[in-house]
Amino acid sequence: MKFLTFFLALSSFISANVVLEAFYNPQCGCCHKYFKKLEKEGFTIKRNPIPYRELVQLKAYLGIPLDKRSCHTMLTKDGKVIEGHVPPKAIKEALKKKDVRGVYSPHGHKSAAGEYEEDYEFFK
Repeated sequence: MKFLTFFLALSSFISANVVLEAFYNPQCGCCHKYFKKLEKEGFTIKRNPIPYRELVQLKAYLGIPLDKRSCHTMLTKDGKVIEGHVPPKAIKEALKKKDVRGVYSPHGHKSAAGEYEEDYEFFK
């Protein structure tokens, strides 16, 4: 029984530690706050500060629609796109969905303060 309890605890820890590759403009203050919040939730954020022009090019290369772009873009190990200040529950949900390319949250008042946005949408 102890082994089963240990295994369940270990598997929940492993699944909680999601690694996100973040690309952002280093002058953006809200991104740093958002990344720190995600880290407190158990995510690992690999920060990649890049010039704004390169960030725009990356978003175009990834096919992120213009109306869904935000101040930073994060990628999962399997290539899913997390765009904007998406809440942790939506990131986890996107990882489980096989039929989506990613999830985004529009940039709003909460984003400017480094907070999670409540609204989010999955895209294919």
